[in-house]
Amino acid sequence: MQRRPAIVAHRGASGYLPEHTLAAYDLGIAQGADAFEIDVVPTRDGHLIARHENNIAFSTDVGRHPEFADRRGARVVAGHPQHGWFTEDFTLAEIAALRAIEPLPGIRSTDHDGRYAVPALPEILARRTALAAEHGRPVGLKLEVKTPEYFTEAGLPMAESLIEALGDAHALGADSPVEIMSFDYGFLVRLRGLGVPNRLVFLVEEDLSAPVPGHPAWTYADAVTPAGLAEAAGHVDIIGPGRSVLFPGLPDGSLGSPTALFADAHAAGLRVDCWTFRAENLFLPTDFRVGDDPAGCGDLAGVVSAYVEAGLDTVITDHPDLVVAALGR
Repeated sequence: MQRRPAIVAHRGASGYLPEHTLAAYDLGIAQGADAFEIDVVPTRDGHLIARHENNIAFSTDVGRHPEFADRRGARVVAGHPQHGWFTEDFTLAEIAALRAIEPLPGIRSTDHDGRYAVPALPEILARRTALAAEHGRPVGLKLEVKTPEYFTEAGLPMAESLIEALGDAHALGADSPVEIMSFDYGFLVRLRGLGVPNRLVFLVEEDLSAPVPGHPAWTYADAVTPAGLAEAAGHVDIIGPGRSVLFPGLPDGSLGSPTALFADAHAAGLRVDCWTFRAENLFLPTDFRVGDDPAGCGDLAGVVSAYVEAGLDTVITDHPDLVVAALGR
């Protein structure tokens, strides 16, 4: 019988509703997820809001607001040139005028575009507490801090505002339901140094050749060696690689076999989380696709089962209901 890992609603039940909305978080928990995942970026006045990136051109209706037309611009974020509208140019009050839209309109429904506001961290923390009471069970929150080095250089450091928000919500503590995640290893080390006792998740890019922010010597390939994992375990509790780090796949696009990272991470005392499990054929290994439609639903259950059998502890998914059914919850 398979182990039953934790199930996390990625940006909420984002396979069904626009990501990073309270409605998507609510649906993910209603579908049986143990927790929901958020990403936070700052506004110009230092408030943390839920967006996957600071460029909100593709996840909000900002382009339909003529009053913000002159805010459109270009930035280089974590080495990537971008054009659009950026949260650090907006106050929280201005963000409140925007509504979420589906960022994958060719793959997912846009029927809910324009219905939901962009939530701020305090209201998300309050919603988590309310959901736990409503459902009569623990509800976790996985909170990813996006590109903290970029925002520090922009004059918007996030560590202090994050700690303040968590403290106000009584969510600081070793047993807190809130876990803090980042691809920036140095930021996580700094949080620990500031006395943050929450569980910390070191996220690992699928491009293992990329340098690790905040570490003077590592690429992500170095981080997932036994020596790297042993070092990381001195500061963090969990490692969170992308799917292809755990199953690199074969040249034909099929799933192939797992790497030693499952066993190596567990040997170092680290839990293994993994992002992101999506149901559409476009995102699945070729041997788990059903039909030729990229937007069609493939065999997500089969993919999840392979990872769980290899030792996965936490499944982060856009489709919590399908993973719950696959694991027999």
